[in-house]
Amino acid sequence: MEAFSRVTGKPLEQAPDNAGGLCGAFSKAAAQPEGSGNRFLEAILRERPDLQGEMAYFPSQGCFGYTVIIGDEVFKGPRPSTYVRSVDEHVKSFDREADVLQELEGKGLPVPRVTCRGKEAVFYGMTRLPGVTLDGVQREMTEDEMKSLAEEVADFVIGMAQKLPREDGLYALQGDLREPNILVDPATKKLTGIIDFGMACDVTKNDLAPRWIENWVFNRLVTAALEERKSVLPDSPQGAKSRYAPSDPALNQPAVILL
Repeated sequence: MEAFSRVTGKPLEQAPDNAGGLCGAFSKAAAQPEGSGNRFLEAILRERPDLQGEMAYFPSQGCFGYTVIIGDEVFKGPRPSTYVRSVDEHVKSFDREADVLQELEGKGLPVPRVTCRGKEAVFYGMTRLPGVTLDGVQREMTEDEMKSLAEEVADFVIGMAQKLPREDGLYALQGDLREPNILVDPATKKLTGIIDFGMACDVTKNDLAPRWIENWVFNRLVTAALEERKSVLPDSPQGAKSRYAPSDPALNQPAVILL
């Protein structure tokens, strides 16, 4: 992660590559990118002037969203992308993510707490969780550490399902449970948090699974731990169908190119 600049609220020059193109913040009213020159950072500062003077950091930017860390808060918002299938759903997914996090607040799960939501621009702020991403440390983990972490992740999945009851016998699922979204203590390799709820969805009991974990050994460990724990959940009614997030890449829908 590279330091970008001290926050001033003014256009920034000579931005590092991983912060380049931070423009076109989405307007709440228009649900589309604002005119040129309106950077995501500026959109945040218009509504949070108290942050001016703090240090801003930009981690690697995703295909679908901007992320900026200012002080002890993390801000996320939609990013114009050639991979977006629906502009409207793309914008709404960030409100859905904040909704889910607010539903989980106070329920004892290691997730960020929402600190603010944009009124004019589409973004939200949240607390910064401790730890490092699993993909950065999994190669140095022992078999016992991997198994213990898998059990903690499975406990999280079941805990979220229990604490966010859904209609029609479905269960809330984070939806994008993969290594970059699993935070661990670099010393103990214990779970410190789960992030990125942009693909949160409601699924049947059978579909409570770690679909996106790339490390097949860890995937199998989490799957096995989930199978042991699913018995605490009532079965979903026969014929119930999972409702995955519209942004889920597994949904084979035509893409809409944002110019």
